[in-house]
Amino acid sequence: MFFSIPYTNSLYVNVLNRLMKILLFIDSLGAGGAQRQLVGLAAMLKEKKYDVKVITYHNDTFFLSYLKNQNIEFECIEKANIKITRTYHIYKAIKFFNPEWVISYLDTPNIISSLCKTFGLKFKLLVSERNTTQKLTLMERIKFFLFKEADIIISNSYSQENFIKSNFPSLSKKTSTITNFVDTEYFKCENPRVRNEIPQITVVSTIWPSKNTLGFIEAVNILTTKGYRFVVKWFGKSDAHLDYYQECVRKVEEYDLNNYIKLVEKTKDIKQVYLNSDYFCLPSFYEGTPNVICEAISCGLPVICSDVCDNSIYVQEGVNGFLFDPKSLQSIADKLKKALELNNDTYSKYCKQSRLIAEKKLTKEKFINNYQKIITRLN
Repeated sequence: MFFSIPYTNSLYVNVLNRLMKILLFIDSLGAGGAQRQLVGLAAMLKEKKYDVKVITYHNDTFFLSYLKNQNIEFECIEKANIKITRTYHIYKAIKFFNPEWVISYLDTPNIISSLCKTFGLKFKLLVSERNTTQKLTLMERIKFFLFKEADIIISNSYSQENFIKSNFPSLSKKTSTITNFVDTEYFKCENPRVRNEIPQITVVSTIWPSKNTLGFIEAVNILTTKGYRFVVKWFGKSDAHLDYYQECVRKVEEYDLNNYIKLVEKTKDIKQVYLNSDYFCLPSFYEGTPNVICEAISCGLPVICSDVCDNSIYVQEGVNGFLFDPKSLQSIADKLKKALELNNDTYSKYCKQSRLIAEKKLTKEKFINNYQKIITRLN
């Protein structure tokens, strides 16, 4: 006896989702922006009823509790921690899970996923570029050559999308941008902001050269000679960059800035950090779409940051923040000065504008809908 189920788009998609296996692949679950976005994507796909698994090869567990709370399968392929056999062990892990889709984040996972397709594994591949290429090295050229195996290339910044299309025209048709998401219901400030008597400026970023920590310290030193009172807390000490961190500590001590700059450990309680702050700053030389800027504006913070890559999409000069040239110490100092000099009414307007920009550009719904459109279109 035959029977039929009335066809609806939603029914079809729900059935498809339950059958579809998606493997998400990144280097580690460390405290980085790419990791934050990937575990968030895993949770959203799980909520949409896909069969989801996350794999890594470094045993850094900053976000592991998040995956456990979402009941998402996770495996660290510890044998793949050795570079020379890494691709072989990841190949075996992908083959065993047998996914319809692999979504990889960051350069090395993107390269390995592409190689696994080259070596004969059958899956749809989405590689995600999480930064903006600054120089076309040999390794970068190899990576983009291997991207011929990818079904779709997603950048989290329009600047990287434009770079790929300009330098590798053959990849243009399968390259597009999905910007970061923020949980705007979680990252929000319930009450109108009132600045602390001594303004608190927060930086959340790994302390290492590309984030321009030393340059920022020099700029703060310029500002303190003019009598301004404020405190900067930079959350970003990393064991992987201890030499640079120690150089920064020495520079703070040399300029006697211990009452102005605190270089501290990364924290999981990042929302409370934003809520306790008056301003957010990010002085890096380049970015993709900075996760921390997105979270900061969602919490209604005015932002002072480098005028690089996509930053000006989220931080608009004279609207919700200030943009500076990260290579100019005077430019950094001048924009910090302008932020500190805002009167209360203007400061309040900047806070409200930050929140409005986040609500318009950074919702979870927009993020997962864009991924779903790709998955269903190419499946």
